[in-house]
Amino acid sequence: MGKVPWLEVFSVRNGVRHLLGAGAGLLATPLIAAGLLYVAGGRALAPWMAAVALGATMVLVGVLAGSRVSPIGSLLPGLALAAVAGLAYVPGVSVAGLLPAEYAEPYAGLAGTWALPVACVLLAASVFPARWRAAVRPEPQAEPEEEVPEPPPLPKRIPSRY
Repeated sequence: MGKVPWLEVFSVRNGVRHLLGAGAGLLATPLIAAGLLYVAGGRALAPWMAAVALGATMVLVGVLAGSRVSPIGSLLPGLALAAVAGLAYVPGVSVAGLLPAEYAEPYAGLAGTWALPVACVLLAASVFPARWRAAVRPEPQAEPEEEVPEPPPLPKRIPSRY
């Protein structure tokens, strides 16, 4: 048995990777929305708190858009934020009437500022076909064959006793 590289220990099969990505996307969707609502709603106690919240939200978006994270992880929050932004621009649809009064203004701020750009980044990161394929596993190297020692060459002339 050969040595196992450290990165191979952490690799998972493609189906498991997509399942974990879906879980990450479902967990990240409310976190991204909360971070953007905190910034867009103007509820920050200090300007530096809003900057930290926006930075943390963008780090989370960057992790989801990363190359080896499943694209489902960026697809789910991207679709949710695209729906939020899209409903704001559809005439005749009033989402503010469905929300509690205290969330109507932050929702309008979120839908009009950060939702569409972040949704575009997340959806664009999900489009690349390379992210849907499994990682290429290196082929195990063949062990070198053992060298068999050769017998010494025979003499050219066999001496005789006579």
